[in-house]
Amino acid sequence: MTKRVPKIVQKWVDNIRRTDPASQTKFYSKNAILLATFETMLIGREQIIGYMREFLDKQNMKARILENYTKIDYDKDTKIANGLYEFTYTENGEIQKVVARYTFVINRGRIITQHSSVNPE
Repeated sequence: MTKRVPKIVQKWVDNIRRTDPASQTKFYSKNAILLATFETMLIGREQIIGYMREFLDKQNMKARILENYTKIDYDKDTKIANGLYEFTYTENGEIQKVVARYTFVINRGRIITQHSSVNPE
């Protein structure tokens, strides 16, 4: 296990500030599964891009990783990253912060499964 953040996860987080659903969705495999922070289960890029349109439609949207642990299966070219990230955005003139926990399953350089849920306080 390592605390190093997989490149694709860091790129996913960094890309949030672009608020571009199409570019955000390109990180996922064609038939990826997303258990999103604010939505039910989404399967495939078409459903994921629909979610991203709404999710990224926030003023000054940003994300950052707070904590990460990654397990690597070299035989299957698979990485599983677990951790916490924080989303910040402006709503009605006030900065909102949401801390969420995540799991990304990455295979052959693409996100094949992602789970994200609000972190219990």
